Amino acid sequence: MHKFKSSLAVLAAAIMLPAVAQAQTKITIGIPTSPPNIVHMPTIVAKELGLYKKAGLDVDIVSLGDGVKVYRALLAGNIEFGLTPGAPTIIGRSNGAAVKALSANLPKFEASMVVRAEIKTMADLKGKRIGIQEPGGFADLLSRSVLRAAKIDPKEVNFVTIASEDVPALVANQVDTAILHVEQEMFAKTKVPDLHAIARMWELQPKTLYTFLSATEKTIKDHPDVVQKVVTANIEATRIMYSDRAKIIPILVKQTGYPEKVLAESFDFLVKQCIWDANTGLSPERINFTAELMTKVGNIKEGKTPTYDDVVDTTFAKKAIAQLGEWKGPVCPTAAF
Repeated sequence: MHKFKSSLAVLAAAIMLPAVAQAQTKITIGIPTSPPNIVHMPTIVAKELGLYKKAGLDVDIVSLGDGVKVYRALLAGNIEFGLTPGAPTIIGRSNGAAVKALSANLPKFEASMVVRAEIKTMADLKGKRIGIQEPGGFADLLSRSVLRAAKIDPKEVNFVTIASEDVPALVANQVDTAILHVEQEMFAKTKVPDLHAIARMWELQPKTLYTFLSATEKTIKDHPDVVQKVVTANIEATRIMYSDRAKIIPILVKQTGYPEKVLAESFDFLVKQCIWDANTGLSPERINFTAELMTKVGNIKEGKTPTYDDVVDTTFAKKAIAQLGEWKGPVCPTAAF
């Protein structure tokens, strides 16, 4: 009889397993690029290391091509959460879009203008072939900001439209410049060693907010428990990126397809630059600066500049920090609140 009871217990446990699996809440998080760039890795690290699963979440991560597409997918209700670009998210808020920023673990503008050897200073960009994907796109906008810093009229350069992957065009000498993420830059230099970065966007635009983790107001209202779990997992994953390199490098290799040497060098460089914020990243200075800049350049109508509280919902990030504790190192120069 005792043996029979034991068998029943085993059977009951087996029957309960699917129920446990079903208890996982299914959500989708959108990220900008495919393959993902190192800078966008906290969300992927949270999945790969089981932080979402531990919190009861079954997470799909989808790459949508660029940050604006992530933002649009969020607005359309096709995803529950997304890594959305700072400026478009703030502009959308000024137009009444019901999307709120929850955290900003990627606050610094991680991108660089990488150029050929003969370009020694930004002044040397005059007359050169500027590589962009499309007018008004990411590379175009950032290239124009570099030209503004160099006091060069866009009419004094030649914009060349290339494929979405900048590295081959730069290596093949089809263009003189490209806007690259750090691992792309490091990879390009394995092909052409004298390529170099002439402008780091996080230095050229030190107060501009790069990327938010965002959700719609509906998701926030209807599923606050899920929102809390996602925000907490992302902050915890960011901390692991700083504290446990041995866990991170294999994930980078798996996710990006770049050589391990390139990834290790790139990752170490980004850590040294303190690219991620391991607390909330929701700096009022950075967010307000970006909102005011978008108003100044005409992307936000006068009188419509959103306030800090319009843009962000700090509730979940504050609770996450209360649970996890304030991150003590490395302490990056980005104020939390």
